[in-house]
Amino acid sequence: LGTIGNVTALSSLIRERLSGIPFILDPVLCAGGGSGLSENGISAEISRKLLPLATVCTPNLREAAILAGSSVFSSSDMEKAAQAMIDQGCGAVLLKGGHLPGEPADLLAVGSKLVWFHGSRIPGGNVHGTGCTTGAALASFLAAGFPLETAVQASRTYVRSIISGSLQRVHGLLPGHFPQASGRTPGGDSESFYLPPRFCGRCGSPLEQEVGGRGHLQCPSCGGVHYRNPLPAVTLLVHDEGKLLLVRRAVEPMKGMLSLPGGFMETGETPLECGARELLEETGLQIIRADLLDVESDDTPYGGILLAAYEVTEWSGIPVAGDDASDLFWADITDIPGLAFRAHDRLVLKLLDYLD
Repeated sequence: LGTIGNVTALSSLIRERLSGIPFILDPVLCAGGGSGLSENGISAEISRKLLPLATVCTPNLREAAILAGSSVFSSSDMEKAAQAMIDQGCGAVLLKGGHLPGEPADLLAVGSKLVWFHGSRIPGGNVHGTGCTTGAALASFLAAGFPLETAVQASRTYVRSIISGSLQRVHGLLPGHFPQASGRTPGGDSESFYLPPRFCGRCGSPLEQEVGGRGHLQCPSCGGVHYRNPLPAVTLLVHDEGKLLLVRRAVEPMKGMLSLPGGFMETGETPLECGARELLEETGLQIIRADLLDVESDDTPYGGILLAAYEVTEWSGIPVAGDDASDLFWADITDIPGLAFRAHDRLVLKLLDYLD
């Protein structure tokens, strides 16, 4: 709004052309931090010209104090201020209590009815623009036909989710997963990175299992569902003259055991690009020719795995162990010892069938 002239123009527009259309009034008199955002005298004009036209007014604590003409420092103060604005002709008031001491709570007043919406604080420092976003979300939900209380709750959930989404992440994302929500063990065990998360990746609340312990993890606070899809991975079957290239794992899980070279796909990679990167990192070899042999799945300490297997028949370079491999080993393809992962054992048998 900003100026008295804008208030006058807006009130005229609503009366002349927007009569009967829901009108959400965000008074924008003070920022959440207390800074003034309008010229002197505008609050009286808002009370006189806009409040009686508003379907819902969405002030913060400081704005409510200005419009109601009384201080607002507690939940009881919020109830009195909301009622004062209802008495000025406003259809409903959503008074945002994010600056209350302790846990935040918003108050919806409709006539003489008061409904409290309680919440919890999200860590991460100061966040700007939540009031404007709440008003815009509320207008959208009301325009979509939701009842007022439902629209308020949906708006609060939406704002909470985007605040949570702005928090700094520790790890990079993997498709279908929220590994950043998992705990990290003091020893840095890589297996813990893929354990099921305990907290919601959107709002940080503890996740809950469906009744009976089956199905997806769900967040009771924001309604988010945690879909734990199989992790995408690639493995390479590099063979030459009856010999198959194996690597000795240098990290957990299965540290010290033999396996096929390979690893997890990163965002933006194709399976073949992932395979070429992993083979170069672990063995120093560069792929010249690779053909898709099979697609496997496995249940491992990492969780469910969707595994693309490539047969590598042409490469360049000299094999040198690196990255997650402590050693390389050329084994007779007809006499492969037990490998670290069951899917690798099955892939070796499929390669033998294919070569026969």
